[in-house]
Amino acid sequence: MHRYGEASRPNPIAAGLALLLTAVLIAALVHSGIRHAHTKATRLAVVNLSMAPPPPPPAPAETPPPPQPRATMPQPLVVLPNPRPVQIAVPDPEPAAPIAVSVPAAPPAPPAPPAPPSTIQADDLATRMLSGPPPRYPTESRRHRERGTVLLSVTLGVDGSVAAISVARTSGFQRLDEAALRAVRKWRWAPTIRNGEAVRVRGVVEIPFVLRG
Repeated sequence: MHRYGEASRPNPIAAGLALLLTAVLIAALVHSGIRHAHTKATRLAVVNLSMAPPPPPPAPAETPPPPQPRATMPQPLVVLPNPRPVQIAVPDPEPAAPIAVSVPAAPPAPPAPPAPPSTIQADDLATRMLSGPPPRYPTESRRHRERGTVLLSVTLGVDGSVAAISVARTSGFQRLDEAALRAVRKWRWAPTIRNGEAVRVRGVVEIPFVLRG
C-alpha cells in the first residue's frame, strides 16, 4: 500500500512539456500580434499617402452673343410750306457825334549839320609852316644815283595837319616819291583864319632830291 501523498509527487517530464507548450503558445500569440500590428500600420500608411483626385475644372461660362444691330428706317422728310418772309423795320441810326482826336505835334527837326569849312587855295604853304623835317634820302636811291623833284598836292585841315596828300608830279623814281609822301604827312602848319573861322587850305609842296659830290 502506498501512503497518502506519495502518489502526488510532481512529474518533472510533464512539467517540462507543459512549460514548453506554454512558451510555444506565447511565442505564437506574440508573433501573431506583431504581424497584425505591422499589417494595420501598413494599411494605415497606404491609406494616408493616397491623395484624393483633384476636382474637375469649372465649366467655362458661356459668352453671350454680341447684340445684333437694329435696322432703323429713315424718317420721311416732311416738306413744310414756305412761310412768308418777316419784314422788320430797322430805324435809321442817329448820326454819331464827332470824336475829337488829338494829333501829337511833330517832333522838332534835328539841327542841320554844320556846313563843312570852306577851302581856299594858297600859292605858298611854306610861310605858315610850323614843323617840317626834310625827307630821308633812300639808300637804294643813293646807290643807283636816283635824283629828281617830287611835287605834292596837299590839303591842310582847320587845325593845320595834313588832311589829304597825293603826288601831283613824280620825280621819275617810286622810291623818291614814297620818301616825300612819308615825310610831308608828318608836317604841321598854323591854322588859317578867314572871317573869324578856320578854313582848309589847298596848295603844293615841292621836294627836291639832289645828290652832292
